[in-house]
Amino acid sequence: MPDKADIERAVFRALDRVNEFLPAGVELERSASEPLAGRGSKLDSMGIVNLVCALEDEASLQFGVGLNLMDAGENDGYQPLETVGSLVSYLTKILNRA
Repeated sequence: MPDKADIERAVFRALDRVNEFLPAGVELERSASEPLAGRGSKLDSMGIVNLVCALEDEASLQFGVGLNLMDAGENDGYQPLETVGSLVSYLTKILNRA
C-alpha cells in the first residue's frame, strides 16, 4: 500500500503535468494549501478535468490501481479537491482501504 509521501509525490507529478498547460506565472504550487477548486483556484473546469485525468494516470502507473476520481466531489461536506492537502488525504484514505 502506498504511504502518504508516495501519494504526495504522485499528486505533485500530476500537478506538474497540468502546469504544462497553464499560462506562465499561473502554475499550481507544490503546497498542501494550494487551492484546486473553488475560491482561489487557478484551474477552470477543464483544468480540473485535466488534473483528474493526470491523477488517475499516476495512480495506475505508480500504484497499479484504477481510480475514478470524477466522483470525488463534495461528500458530507468534505471536498477532496479543495486543496492539494485535502486531495492527498483523500487519496491516502481510498488507496489504503482494506
